[in-house]
Amino acid sequence: MRITVFHPGAMGSKLAAQLVVAGHEVHWVPDGRSAASKARADEAGLIGTPFAEAVGAAEAILCSCAPQGAVDIARQVGGAGFSGLYVEANPLSPASLEEARSAVPEARFVDAGVVGPPPTGGASPTHLMLSGAEAETAAGLWAGTAVTPMVVGAEPGAASAAKSSYALYNKGKAALAVLAFQLADKHGVTDALIAQHTRADAGSLKDPGLPEQLRSVAWRWGPEFDELAETLDAAGLEGDAARALRQVWTKLT
Repeated sequence: MRITVFHPGAMGSKLAAQLVVAGHEVHWVPDGRSAASKARADEAGLIGTPFAEAVGAAEAILCSCAPQGAVDIARQVGGAGFSGLYVEANPLSPASLEEARSAVPEARFVDAGVVGPPPTGGASPTHLMLSGAEAETAAGLWAGTAVTPMVVGAEPGAASAAKSSYALYNKGKAALAVLAFQLADKHGVTDALIAQHTRADAGSLKDPGLPEQLRSVAWRWGPEFDELAETLDAAGLEGDAARALRQVWTKLT
């Protein structure tokens, strides 16, 4: 199948590389993208193609980017009249997901979300949550690769909810660890905090360099927590908890 990927970031490029492994012809649009994006695309075996051709000739499109760009990409693709399989692989709130879905009215829309590290065949699995009428079709794109598709629902929204639920726990825990290290540093007790990392529930406290390490992803995780807050609100839950943790990423950006 001929597939176009928007845009080959740290996760998107690895998902795309596994599509190449599966035997698909995978394209991307290099116009306006950084040298780092080009290097990732080259490593993944992607074919640089102008936008009109990349969308017009595609049978499927994978959108895997920072959540703040997802709806805009859908609008661009929908504006080009795309009518193939559209896999929206960003952690979006119900409202943002509906915006993306409405922006590609002629496409066969699949909601998706990635849980786990970029797929490289390592010990930790990469689960691609999928939902929608064409979820099984989307799952088949990654057959025989390091990606493990999981069809979690018949309607779009289920995959985003599955991804968001895990992200709230996993990245929320990371945000709390950052705050813990910052508080300990203010009082000169970082060593005492690190000493607790051997407890079963305290593995995140092993490395005091964690806040600095997470600075590189804060620009992306912050908007993800905006979507998480709206997702919690829509479910009648405590969206303000995610809004508070979002400030951790704001200050690291």
